[in-house]
Formats: sequence, structure tokens, C-alpha cells
Amino acid sequence: MQKISFMDKLSYSDKPVITLMGETSHSKEIRICMAKGNIMKEHTAPGAITIMLIEGKLLLESLGEEMVLEEGEMVCFEPRIPHSLQAMEACIIRLTLAKHDSVDRIKKVIASIGFSQA
Repeated sequence: MQKISFMDKLSYSDKPVITLMGETSHSKEIRICMAKGNIMKEHTAPGAITIMLIEGKLLLESLGEEMVLEEGEMVCFEPRIPHSLQAMEACIIRLTLAKHDSVDRIKKVIASIGFSQA
């Protein structure tokens, strides 16, 4: 048993900051810190994911629909569903990935398809 705090050692930058917080035999828990205006352009995940907003305000776009997440709210995506994120305020995001997915893939999303400041 290990206690994890999503609020320890927060770091914000001109691009989203990705941190592996923990993993189980079935999933990985990732923290994404996004400064206000950070954008993760449209991308997909190979497995199902859950995005939970711990702090801030986040604009999600997927399949032509927009949704604003506020603190404590979450959304689930099935595999390969395109989505993008924009931090309307500084955000702390909990991202749950399937075990076979990787933190490196998330970092490559930022590097390859890009991020920007709104």
C-alpha cells in the first residue's frame, strides 16, 4: 500500500508537464499539470482512458463536441477516440491509462502533434 498525493511537487511550464504517479497490474495513473492556455492538440489513445480534473478548468473537444470540465469532474474515452485539451485555468489532471499504454506515448503526443499557448 502506497499513499500518493497529486498535489505534491507541482510543476507548470509552457507545455504540459507529465508525471507517472503510480501503477497497478491493470492501469497507470498519470498527473498532467497544464498552465493556463496550454493546449494538447487532437490525439488518440490505444486503450480506454479516464480524464479527471483535480483542479482548474479544462476545455475538452472530441468528435465535434466541446465540454468544459470543472474540479472533480471526469470523462471516459474508449480506445482511439480523438480528443484535445485546453487549460482555461491552471489545471491538475488525473489521467488513467491501461497498463499496456505508456507515459512515453503521452510525452510523444506533446512532442509530435504539439502543444501551444492559447
